[in-house]
Parts: sequence; structure tokens; C-alpha cells
Amino acid sequence: MGIIQELPELVVNKIAAGEVIERPASIIKELVENSIDAQATRIEIQLEEGGRKLVRVTDDGVGMDESDVVMAFHPHATSKLRTSQDLFFITTMGFRGEALASIGSVARVRLVSRLRGAASAHEIEAAGGRLSEAKAAGAPEGTTLEVRDLFFNTPARQKFLRTPKTELGHVMDMVTRIALPHEQIHFIVTNDGKPILNAPPTPDRRGRLAAFFGQDIARDLLAVDGGEGPLRVEGFAAPPALSRSTSATQFLFLNRRYVRDRALSSAIRESYQGLLAPGRFPVLFLFLQIDPREVDVNVHPTKIEVRFRQGRQVYVTVLGALRGALAKADLAPPLRPTAPVPTSWDQVRQAVMGGGPAAGTRDRTDPTDRTDRTDPAEWELKNPPQAARLPFSGLGPPDHLEDARTIPRTMPPPSMDPFAAARPAAPFFQIHHSYIIEETPTGFRVTDQHALHERVLYEELLRRSEGAGVEAQRLLLPEVVQLNAREAAVASAILEPLRALGVQAEEFGERTLAVHALPRLVGSVDAGQLIHDLLAELSEEESREEAETTVERQRQRLARALACKAAVKAGDRLRPSEIEALLARRDALGSEAETCPHGRPTSLLFSLDEMERQFKRK
Repeated sequence: MGIIQELPELVVNKIAAGEVIERPASIIKELVENSIDAQATRIEIQLEEGGRKLVRVTDDGVGMDESDVVMAFHPHATSKLRTSQDLFFITTMGFRGEALASIGSVARVRLVSRLRGAASAHEIEAAGGRLSEAKAAGAPEGTTLEVRDLFFNTPARQKFLRTPKTELGHVMDMVTRIALPHEQIHFIVTNDGKPILNAPPTPDRRGRLAAFFGQDIARDLLAVDGGEGPLRVEGFAAPPALSRSTSATQFLFLNRRYVRDRALSSAIRESYQGLLAPGRFPVLFLFLQIDPREVDVNVHPTKIEVRFRQGRQVYVTVLGALRGALAKADLAPPLRPTAPVPTSWDQVRQAVMGGGPAAGTRDRTDPTDRTDRTDPAEWELKNPPQAARLPFSGLGPPDHLEDARTIPRTMPPPSMDPFAAARPAAPFFQIHHSYIIEETPTGFRVTDQHALHERVLYEELLRRSEGAGVEAQRLLLPEVVQLNAREAAVASAILEPLRALGVQAEEFGERTLAVHALPRLVGSVDAGQLIHDLLAELSEEESREEAETTVERQRQRLARALACKAAVKAGDRLRPSEIEALLARRDALGSEAETCPHGRPTSLLFSLDEMERQFKRK
């Protein structure tokens, strides 16, 4: 007897569920896409514990009759395909017929649906792959699907679910991806009885973007328009000043379906080349319309990856449309007030009468302002070091340390250098405005200035937050920051830990924060940009957490993200006194300074023996 045998239907469905159903957000995707295909104009999503306990999706679509209600849970049963040729002309969101069968095999599901014009609805239940008998029920026209206790019969999968807050964040990500290209549909989301989102239909896409990302972003977006024939590119691109620390706010839609594609991502990077600093990503919403016969969406179980028949043409069209939109726009960032509120009449008089900069504002000759291109050594000869200069505000070198100079790129002959006798030998110097080189007794050390400064700020933020708190610097005017749906879902939980770290913010209406103060340690940063970056990085980190987040771990994560945003970056030219202050703080921290808060090394040691071997001297 052979050893190969056909798997039971329940096992097949569980395998399919492993490919399609990963978390509550996966259920939202499948059910809401079915509602869209059913011509719904209103979709309501009700959650409990971020979807871990309950996901209920209700729509006003065409509904189903009794026979369709029974067939809905059968594997590979669908109303959207008839022949294999239909796979090459897909115009619906779903088409495989796997979703309900997969969900019903790993959860407790209740389906109630009433066909438009029918006298009554019909109801059926599924639990762990077992179906009940269909029966008559009372319900309005449309369909309601309840999914409870996800993975109740597969504990190994259930333990991979994250906290309710994290799962809610993923759900809101999914709702955003589905709702943005369907501006004609009313979306409502509640969690544990509290409203999370209410996005009514809008006459255009800019209005739908405002409902999810706020009027501030929607107002500043640049219109994108390009392509011809079977391929059209429309949408919006943000100016570089609205960049983010992750690509989470880049949305690509193909025939109203959210997709990811390497070629399209490459076109986006190329279009913004030279306009963004390294590690920054543009905010972008692109809607591609293409003949369904020119693209294959049956590549991945989640239908998120696609394959174009004419990939090069798509790349060139998207690149040209983006470059055209950016070329027409004025990309100069708006001027934002960064000075703190004056705390004394002397400061008010000083600011009003022009007697000098108000407290907290920068001197135009400050070398930490990167518009000053003077050589650091030359600048310090003309401007003696002062204590507590940004970006090392509050982290100046100990008083007993003497001034140390860098080695200029070119040294004049001794007879022509009036300062040659006075200048001490340099123990360090900066290369490529990113790395600090120091001589050691047995070789030399190369230090990553961003990684080291990140560690210094992280330890300082933690130390001060454990004591009297991090000193905050009030903004001249509160910065009102509009959040997207996912950011709003997690923001309220971090406001208190943020206050301990010097970021004073409060909820200010629906999906809006008002930032009143920032830590003095971080210097001059854009409050709105900082909040968006913090929430983006925390969301990414939290998605990888396996257990409930303790207060201490949350504080550490926030301090780590805040330090990363405030630290000097690769490419920042530092004054010798700033380098000296940074190295002094490293020495004070000891072994803790060997890595940055993310675990990367802050410096590397190179031995003289190794160099001599490389030069064949040994």
C-alpha cells in the first residue's frame, strides 16, 4: 500500500488559513473586500480587543440567498470566476473562494445575509470547520459576518497574536489600504464600543485622504497625473518637507487594489533622488489604472504582489509622472516658529527690541546650523567654544577639559600659519562628516557619531526620566499634529510616558494631538515630524513584541526612538568642542557606550599589527 494519501478537508482548509489568515487584520481584508464586491455603500466594522475577541463586518450590499449562504463556506466556492480564462481578466477584489472556508476552520463564525428584495434573511454558523444547518433569521438587506475567538483550535497560532493595541493598529492599516481608493463607500470602525473611524463618502480622493491623514497633509499634497492608453497614473505626492522615517505612508493602488512592487518603489526613490535626506521616505498616494489583461494579480495568496506584462513601461510612466509633479511645485519648506515662550520681561524685551536672540533660538553663526560652511577649525579660532551648544544642549564637555582642534584638510607652511605654535596636536578628527577617528596606543578607533550620540541621549533621557523628569522647553505656539487612523489608535497609550521624557502633548479633538513642549536635550526639531516618526517607529517595534509591554519597556522604547530622532546624523559637520563633548560622555558611560540603543556598535578598533600585516610589514 502506498504512503501518499489525500489530506482531509479540514486539514486542507487549515493549511489555506495559514497562508491567508495571519491576524485580525487579515480577516478584515477578506470580509471587507467581499463587501466591496457585493456593491456595498456602507461598511461597519466592530471590534473587541482589537479583533482578537471579535470582528464583526456589516454591509448593505446585495446579500445572499439560502443556497449561497450554505455554499459560502465551501472551499474554492466563488461567484467571481467561471472559467480559467477569467483569471486573466480579474476586476473584483476577491476571486479564489478560500476566505470564508479558511476563516471558518480556525474561528467561530456566524453569517447572516438577506438578499435585496427578499422577505427574510438566512443564518449559518461555522466553528473549527463544522457547519450548522442554515435557518431563517431577521436582518436588514446586506450581510453581517461575526468572527469570534480567532485560532481557538490552533493554540500554536494564537500565541503569535500581539497585544490588542498592536492588533488594532494592524487593523487600521488594513482599513486604510482598502478605504482610500473607495472614496464612494462609508466606512465606520469601533473598538470595544468606542468610535475609531467615521469616514463618509467624499466627492474626490483628496477628501478621502483628509479623512484618514488630516487636512494638513491633504492640503499640501501635489497632484500627480501621467500615462496614456491602457495605463494611467493619478494621485498625490507630498513635498519633501513632509517626509517620514519609514515607508508606511507610501500607498500604491492598482485598479483600486493595494499592492507592493519593487519596480514601483524604485521609481519613487528615483523621483525623490537628491530631495530627501538618507533614511527619509516621501508621503505618497498613487492610483494606477491598467487593463486587467496587462497584469497578473494571482501571484501571492494575499494578492498584494502583482506581475506586470510591460514592467518597464509602468516604471517609466510612474517615474515621469512623479518627476513632473515635483518639477512644477515650489518645494521650499514653510517657516515654522521654533523659539520657546519667553519666561521673563528681559527675554521679551530682547526679542522685541532686537537686542539679541530670544532664549532658545539659534545664533545665525552657530556652526550646528548646517548652512554655515566654514571649516570647523577656522570657525572655532574665530568663535571660542561656549557651554551647552546645540546639538549637545546640556551635554557640554566637563569644565576641566581643554579645547581640542581638528586637523584641517590642508595645513599651511609653519611660517604662514600664525597659530601653528599655539595649536595643540589633534587627538581626533572627523571624516566624511560622519565618523570620528582617534589614535589609540595600539592602533586607532573609528566612531560612528550618530550611533554614539544616540546612546548618550538615550542614557541621559532615561536617567532624567527616573528622577525629576526631563527638562522641557515650551514651544512659542502649540504644534497641532493630525494623526492617521493607525497613529490615533496607539497614541493615547504613550502620552503619559512621553511626558516623563519631556514631550508634553495632549489629545486635541478627534485624531489630533497638541504638542506644547519638547525635551531641551533634543534641540531644534520639528514637533509634528517628531511625533509622526515616533509613532511610526514604535508601531514597527511593537509589531515584533511577543508579550504585553511593561511600563519600563515602553519608556525605554520611547527614549530609544526619541534619542534616534534627536541625535546628530551622518553628514553633520561637528565642531571640535562638540566632538570633544561627545567623546567625554562616552568615557563617562563606560561599557554602556559600546553599542547604540538598537544594538549596533558605536565604534570599531583597528590594531597596528593588523595594519602592518596588510602593508606586508610583518
